[in-house]
Amino acid sequence: MLFRAAIIALIASSNLAAQSTSTETLALRLGGGFASTSHTGSISSAGGILDCGSLTSGSGMGPGGYAALELPITSWGALGLEVGLTNRNGAFSRTNTYPLRDTAAGKDVTMTTQYTLDATISNLDVSAQLQLPIIGTLQRRTLGLSIGPRLALPMTASFAQRESVVSPESAVFLENGIPVQERLIREGALQTRSSLLLAISAGVESFIPLSDRLSIVPRVSADYFLTDVVTDAAWKPFTIRADVALRLSLTKKPVFAPPPPPPVIVEAPSKPSYAPPMLVLEPRSFTGEIVTGNVLRASTPIVNAVFFDSARADIPASYRVRADGSAMSSEAVAAHDWILPRIAAIVASNPSARIVLEGATSGTGTEPEGLPLAKRRAEAVRGALVGLGVPNSSITIAPSVSPRIASNADLPGGRAENRRVDIVVQNAPLQRFILTEQYAELRGTATVASRFQGGPPEMRPSSQVISANKRDTSVGSLDAVVAIPVEIMLDNSARPPASISTTSSAGGQFAEKVLMIDAGSLARRSNALDISEFEAVIRFDYNSADLLDNDKTLLRQLTEQLPEGTTIVIEGSADVLGTLERNRQLSSNRAANTEAYIRSITAKSFTFATTSLASPYSDATPQGRFLNRNIRIRLK
Repeated sequence: MLFRAAIIALIASSNLAAQSTSTETLALRLGGGFASTSHTGSISSAGGILDCGSLTSGSGMGPGGYAALELPITSWGALGLEVGLTNRNGAFSRTNTYPLRDTAAGKDVTMTTQYTLDATISNLDVSAQLQLPIIGTLQRRTLGLSIGPRLALPMTASFAQRESVVSPESAVFLENGIPVQERLIREGALQTRSSLLLAISAGVESFIPLSDRLSIVPRVSADYFLTDVVTDAAWKPFTIRADVALRLSLTKKPVFAPPPPPPVIVEAPSKPSYAPPMLVLEPRSFTGEIVTGNVLRASTPIVNAVFFDSARADIPASYRVRADGSAMSSEAVAAHDWILPRIAAIVASNPSARIVLEGATSGTGTEPEGLPLAKRRAEAVRGALVGLGVPNSSITIAPSVSPRIASNADLPGGRAENRRVDIVVQNAPLQRFILTEQYAELRGTATVASRFQGGPPEMRPSSQVISANKRDTSVGSLDAVVAIPVEIMLDNSARPPASISTTSSAGGQFAEKVLMIDAGSLARRSNALDISEFEAVIRFDYNSADLLDNDKTLLRQLTEQLPEGTTIVIEGSADVLGTLERNRQLSSNRAANTEAYIRSITAKSFTFATTSLASPYSDATPQGRFLNRNIRIRLK
């Protein structure tokens, strides 16, 4: 009757709820069901039980009920507090055997009995749970999960021990002189019951809505106990509970802010209209000439060696080993990465060229493998050159423990330089100065007009940038005509076409137009040999000021091109491996020997200026130090 009245009260209160959307603040549950408990342990004489053999497992079932509160803590979870009664009865059994004397048959027999222990256990359960929605929302859980600790306080804990005859059928027990086939061994309260049982509970549930606030909640949960039923034996229950509850959601209605007053519409005063902003660009004219002539330049210096990592024979990844069409860097140290394609190009241009690969190591002290390592390094370079098109028959390998011209092996930088393969090119120049073909250059002044117009006055810029051939001129006027110097390289045809790209930009606007030029109507002027851009680098061996044969060839090419009266500036330099005084001496000797050689091979009258130059390249790499052992030649 009490349970029925509670259900009627919950339904009545739910019907009083408003139908508007509300926020849940608390939920109440009232439910009941059945609990199935399995018992495991080792029970013989615990808690007043007579020892009739060890019992290890049992099971039982009984009713239960609970009441609970739910307090939402976030949109994804609630805290639950539950109090209830749970029946955790269990029946244990085992088979016992006894030797007997059958007096009627006059023989020994074995009596088999069924021994049972019936435990009556009921608990007052208190649990705290974290309740989570898996499918659905917290208030509308299609599938939910609850998990948390559970405390079981013993309310009833008693037992009854019985034993019955199984065989033979004629066997009996004598109880007070009366023969019986089933007897009560002992019964009473479990004397050593635990005062508190601790368990971990987990369950799954689903809401079946009856209204906005009322739901039926079927649930299946499990209680795993961490403590024993009695204090003097191992005896742990495990309970599966199946129950159904009626859930009432207590909510508060949302408080809605009053609607805002209607906006006051104020008509803005009309604004004057303006034409959209734009730039009007007008390239007007070009005044100038076409200058032709020849220019003398030197190719990027070559360090004809491949440097290796310590104890390695594979070519470092920085070297280019394929002709992939990439443009070689104009900076000498970076250009060293293209040494193998450059050597392959020299051989392609000189079919009679031969290559000697002199593989070497930093010495057996740091690279104990020695000659086999030097040979594998040379073979790696040969493989790369063959892959670049150099005939294998044109390549000879000459390995040695140390290079033919070794750097100072007492210094880390010297040892790094000795880990190399020198590439000796025979029957072909390693480097040559290049006399370019005749050039034609458009030189003069382009006149360009640009005007910014439109847009509101307050948004107009204060200046604009006008350019011709990417040369910018900034002017502080929005209506300007400027003259911009122009230099454009042309092809060498008799009447080369020419055009100048002009642009202007201001206030986020941009304009671009091309000024076409009738190059055939321009005056033409021819210059003598242009040597202003010439700069050659001639390398020397380590700790040496002697000119190499290839360097002498380059110097002879140079003197043949130069006119009388040219000033030759010779600047000597050295790397950082030696002492400061020795490096100064090497720099001076290299410059002096170069000047002496040039004087010895020509009768032309040149002016010489020799000096020492600080290391122009980085000394952080072997190729940089190789390049710093040089003289640099500039012309005036």
